[in-house]
Amino acid sequence: MKSWFSILIAAAAIRGGANAADPVNPSQHATDCCGTLTKALPNLTYSNGPEYQRSIDSYFSLQDRLTPTCIVIPSTSTEVAQIVTLLGNNSCPFAVRSGGHGLVVGAANIDTGVTVDLSRLSRVSLSADKTYASVGPGARWADVYAVLDAQGYAVPGGRAGSVGVGGLITGGGNSFFAARYGFVCDNVILGNGTLVTADNTTRPDLFQALKGGSNNLGIVTRFDIFAVQQGDIWGGVVTYLPTTARQQISAFADFTDTIVDDPYASMINIWLFVPSSGAFFIRNSYEYTRTVENVKAGPPPFKTFLSIQPELNNTMRNSNLSDLTTELESPPGLRNIYSTLTFKNDAQVLGGVVNILQAAINVTNRDQPFYLAGWEFQPLPRLFTDHSIERGGNVLGLDETQDNQVLFQLLIAYNGTDTNGAANDAAMQALSDGIIAKLTEFLEGAKALNKFVYLNYADTKQNPIAGYGEANIRKLVAASQKYDPGQVFQRLVPGGFKLPIPSPKTPETT
Repeated sequence: MKSWFSILIAAAAIRGGANAADPVNPSQHATDCCGTLTKALPNLTYSNGPEYQRSIDSYFSLQDRLTPTCIVIPSTSTEVAQIVTLLGNNSCPFAVRSGGHGLVVGAANIDTGVTVDLSRLSRVSLSADKTYASVGPGARWADVYAVLDAQGYAVPGGRAGSVGVGGLITGGGNSFFAARYGFVCDNVILGNGTLVTADNTTRPDLFQALKGGSNNLGIVTRFDIFAVQQGDIWGGVVTYLPTTARQQISAFADFTDTIVDDPYASMINIWLFVPSSGAFFIRNSYEYTRTVENVKAGPPPFKTFLSIQPELNNTMRNSNLSDLTTELESPPGLRNIYSTLTFKNDAQVLGGVVNILQAAINVTNRDQPFYLAGWEFQPLPRLFTDHSIERGGNVLGLDETQDNQVLFQLLIAYNGTDTNGAANDAAMQALSDGIIAKLTEFLEGAKALNKFVYLNYADTKQNPIAGYGEANIRKLVAASQKYDPGQVFQRLVPGGFKLPIPSPKTPETT
């Protein structure tokens, strides 16, 4: 299967780069930048009003609802190229957003600067030969599935419909199809201001770097994602009591080690505590990317899970992706912290992790400052990486790992307005930091910790790029310097996880 990107790296047009010196008055400089954009693109630039507010209010997490000096909303790749050229030539700080679902504050929005909102680049279409779908970076996965479900096709993509296409893919991307086709980024074809194409043979360095490179290389204005003919799939959610914990852990470890035998299977093991009601429960998402005749019995990979009793709720059914991806949505309008680790798949290790988490979150205490807290375990078998290698590889660094792994996500959601948000942020960040520190100590002692830190789940204090390994970091840096010679996306895009590119040396004077 051929795999390629067609990316618009708008930064490539700015060959020399502009003066990178920080302005004396950042606020005035940002205002001047917005004035330049308004003059050049008056119908796309907003400093206030309904379009400005719509963009701000559409961010998933309250922390990322910042106040950019202006927001520019392009509709075409040509407009994107023009915008980035103007921003680069005038040394304007900016951020780029796709769906606005990420939780690293400042990665997709900016205070005192320009936010480039890609929401109008959201077109979804299936190619004439039905081998790939062309998708704009501003589309949500719900938009993608709505178009493709109607035509009997699917693509590997996000498991929650409200998540944006661009951020998920450039951060790696997990999907219901991962055991069949690898990470979402390994199924994409990409776009740049000079309109370059990248694949295994044409610009393979760029092709590989974009698969995990996040916002460090340019703005992708179109993804072409391999499509497969697909009818309804078996899926849904089953909820259990926490008294089934031992059975859950054993079943999860076995599922992760045997998914290679039936790669149509996918699952997420979710543990949630809601202190307001005192509810602590396990909510598993099961998906099998085929229709199953006996819905209740389910396919063989889930036999052990479905034998666990009692079930508090069971929504298993044959349905399409548009429907199934509504069940994994998180509640919007809250403040959120995610954090992540990766470790060797082992039932004993999983049990130790669960013990630490239950104690740290204190799941028996209803007097808590958060709305909900919990964690997820997701299978991360070697099989995913084998598919990645077949498609030209990525920069995630998992090819160095032979053992099956577990992708762990910590999630904390809590209330907090602009007036009290800072105090709540500090307390919740301390809780998250403490849990990750305890887990890291335990996993290191068990010789189970993997250096991979999944960028799309990483906390702002984590360093997912470092986890890619030195060889992949060198590839990323080289691609950045080659395809963004003015270093626009390092100098002027401050948010997110940046590359460790050394600052230019100041010439010595005599």
